Amino acid sequence: MKNLILSAAFILALTGSAFAGSVEPANEMVLKTFSQIFKEAYNVSWSNTGKHFEAYFVGDNNIKTRALLDAKGNLIQTIRYYKEEELPSNVLYAVKKEFKNNEIWGVTEVSNKNGVTYRIVLRDDKNYTHVNANSVGETEVVSKYKRGDK
Repeated sequence: MKNLILSAAFILALTGSAFAGSVEPANEMVLKTFSQIFKEAYNVSWSNTGKHFEAYFVGDNNIKTRALLDAKGNLIQTIRYYKEEELPSNVLYAVKKEFKNNEIWGVTEVSNKNGVTYRIVLRDDKNYTHVNANSVGETEVVSKYKRGDK
């Protein structure tokens, strides 16, 4: 009896997850815009945040990306996560010049109607430093934390 109940529960869970996976949470206009802009995207997963649709995927150069689109298919914002190799050269130069003794640990790039900004995490022997940078290379220290792994 116990095996029968477990088998039935497993089949129901499998059927439910197969059905849930086949439902696309984005409408036709959103999918059209997405496929035009992000041709190289793979491992795409969608979520619906009410008025907007969010795609999380891996794109060019294996960069993890989030794209936010409205119901009409307009691209609202992209957020990309990467390492220093993908930073524009002027931003990379400004950060390396100002923070000589730090390595760039990670970058979060936000692109929207206000432009492109970079949230850069630096680390040295003792601290993690969060820096904001704009597209012309101006930087601002946002916060600094002692490393807990040392």
